[in-house]
Amino acid sequence: MENQVNDAQPINAKGLILLIGSVFGALTAFASSGSFSSIIGGLVGGFIFAVFFNTVLLPQKPHDR
Repeated sequence: MENQVNDAQPINAKGLILLIGSVFGALTAFASSGSFSSIIGGLVGGFIFAVFFNTVLLPQKPHDR
């Protein structure tokens, strides 16, 4: 029990947010419009919103700690 090695890799939260934002943007656009071009537009829109979220809304400010 004492020799257990913990090789847990940290989760890349920003990359995960980009992936989830893009996928859900595409799903939402497809559900509302139902065309292939809406999937592409939803991917782009979800990716742009996820980048905005990562750069503006997600960073911790010193007073949040």
